[in-house]
Amino acid sequence: MAVLQGLCKNCGSLVVYNSADEMCECIFCNAVFPIGEVIPVDAELKDINFPMEKFEKTTEGTGKNQFSTMPDRVTPAVERNSKSSAVETVVETKQFEVQAKDVKAPKKVVAILTAIAGVALITIICISLPLYKMRTSLLAKMEDKMPAVVENVANVDLTKDDDGNIAGYSIQGISCQKVSVLTGDDIDENEARLLFDNYCDARKSISSKYGNDDVKMKIYSKNGVYTVTSEKADFSENKVTTASSK
Repeated sequence: MAVLQGLCKNCGSLVVYNSADEMCECIFCNAVFPIGEVIPVDAELKDINFPMEKFEKTTEGTGKNQFSTMPDRVTPAVERNSKSSAVETVVETKQFEVQAKDVKAPKKVVAILTAIAGVALITIICISLPLYKMRTSLLAKMEDKMPAVVENVANVDLTKDDDGNIAGYSIQGISCQKVSVLTGDDIDENEARLLFDNYCDARKSISSKYGNDDVKMKIYSKNGVYTVTSEKADFSENKVTTASSK
């Protein structure tokens, strides 16, 4: 038993039939005829005159041409899959997705957090502002005294540029305890100690609470670099002397 193909003798459409059957049915024009009258698919159609008669579908021969079409299983499957995915997406979103609008802190919690943040900010301001004012005030006073600190000891450029920066020295620290001095002169160890002592005396003249224990001075001179503290004065050539203490 074999599945064969041919052309309908009435309309010329493709028919598929079983070699074991006696009759063949065309699903296009509903014609039913013996399989021996099926026209071969490779026949010269220009020599064939198709009657193109119209037939009503009858029970005779029904199912003889059942191999001519295949049921469409793809479209229903795709539709079912689409519906299933849509349902799963909705369920997943409802179960697991948390949006910003769904998270609402109680008003009491918000108020407490706001109050804590406000207190912390006020505390920081209360601590920082006095320190800033103290440092700014001390710095201004020390800048006024720097000409006297370096006078008759070293030639230091005390002029300020448009931004207020001074070329010859730099003062840093909350209590102005760090100072750097730049000079083009040759400086010996005695002059280095004198610059240090003059600076410490200037701080003490502003307030007696400022000593020289925490002061550190770096002097950049033509002949080397000094680092002077209340304990010692170190020269770049490894010469060490004890700084004077007042």
